Amino acid sequence: MSRPYRKSRRDPGLIEIATTSDWKVSAAMAAVCVLAATVIIPALLGSSRMLGGLVMVFVPLTWLMAVVFGSISLIRFLRQRPQASPTPQRSPAPRPIQPAVRATETSSSELDKAPLAESFASPTSAAAPEARPTAWSRELIDRIEWKRFEDLCCEFYRVKGIRAETTRLGADGGVDIRLFQDDAAPQRCTAVVQCKAWNQAVGIKPVRELRGVMAHERVEKAFFMAPNGFTDEARAFAAENRITLLDGKLFLAMLERLPEVLRQQLLDFATAGDWTTPTCPSCGVKMAARDSKRGRFWGCVHFPKCRGTLQMRGSAV
Repeated sequence: MSRPYRKSRRDPGLIEIATTSDWKVSAAMAAVCVLAATVIIPALLGSSRMLGGLVMVFVPLTWLMAVVFGSISLIRFLRQRPQASPTPQRSPAPRPIQPAVRATETSSSELDKAPLAESFASPTSAAAPEARPTAWSRELIDRIEWKRFEDLCCEFYRVKGIRAETTRLGADGGVDIRLFQDDAAPQRCTAVVQCKAWNQAVGIKPVRELRGVMAHERVEKAFFMAPNGFTDEARAFAAENRITLLDGKLFLAMLERLPEVLRQQLLDFATAGDWTTPTCPSCGVKMAARDSKRGRFWGCVHFPKCRGTLQMRGSAV
């Protein structure tokens, strides 16, 4: 399923680990620095006449590192803190399939400037139902909305006999799926997976963040699944850091290599119900197509309680 991993040429430094991992990691680093400055360094060097002078050098430096890691921890905590949102809901019954328009995972800043009350006045009517696909194709993979794509990737690992678990909605800490393949320690995560159903190639930043997640989770394997591929810079970084990149072409080939029964099972899973309308990243319900002066976009049906928006492919921004 994956190619051999190349050994990393450069291990991430402490600052890189702190800035790309969960806030608890940098908080722990700050605590260690405080302990070293107040107890460890004075105990080791203070009793020696020859090394006593080094205490005046190392203690201030250690306090400085504690302040740096503490600041990073606070910033990461504020960024990762999930926003209050309604309890995720699922559609009670399949809804008519709307036109396949890929939505990016992040909200458009331009849409935020548009008059929301006017934009959410009336959702665009849904299109008539269409026949469900009967075979896998690149076009089908590109049409799958972002949340269904994550669930499909998780289900793909499960049908291959690998225990896989998805993360909750909201801030996921840079990982969408955790894999567990250690029979001796079933609860130990052995690999992490990140999924991005973007309408453009994934750049180096998300791949670099996944490397930080690997350090935080203490895993040696990571997979990044993105239908529209990756930039050359992202591919080079992944090759040096034991990260396997899976674009739409490779994912399709992996699906087609499955036995027919499993392949059809995943196809039914991916195209059940409304599989093209994006899910609100904040509250987990299906979104509705909206119109504004700046173009069409996806908006949460719980507006104004939830102001989640996603940009449509080809919409004016």
